[in-house]
Amino acid sequence: MTLARLSDITAARVRLDERELDLIDRARHDGATWAEIARALGLGSRQAAEQRRHRLLAARRDRLTRLDPAGSPDVPALRTAVADLHRWIETDRAWDGRFPRASLTRRTCALALDAPAGPLYALATHLADDLSGAARRLPAPARDAARRITATLSTAR
Repeated sequence: MTLARLSDITAARVRLDERELDLIDRARHDGATWAEIARALGLGSRQAAEQRRHRLLAARRDRLTRLDPAGSPDVPALRTAVADLHRWIETDRAWDGRFPRASLTRRTCALALDAPAGPLYALATHLADDLSGAARRLPAPARDAARRITATLSTAR
């Protein structure tokens, strides 16, 4: 019973870290400065806020890599690119209207986050196909993540 509760705390901490990273990125996407974010987080400087974001990203990459520890070296890079794309999709309030398949892309990206290596590649291929015709309508971070997905898929073939 106690061990299950400890496990629950660990899972809650991961969800809280993901939420914090999402809110930091959403604030930046909405125009907040690092100094404003630092104040909201109770940190002493903009550098501390930026470092906090980098630590949260590093923890996410570690978790994503552990999902497929024996997989190909491309899997962590692909997972990271998909996670970055997903984060930007979730912070972009205009996403569903950006291009005809935007809503489908949102769902595909969410499914790919926790997919095993084989399905991850299949879902990432669908993402790359869906995004290839919409590159001009994507915000720069989403465009970058889409490029990384495509590049990782092409090196895996």
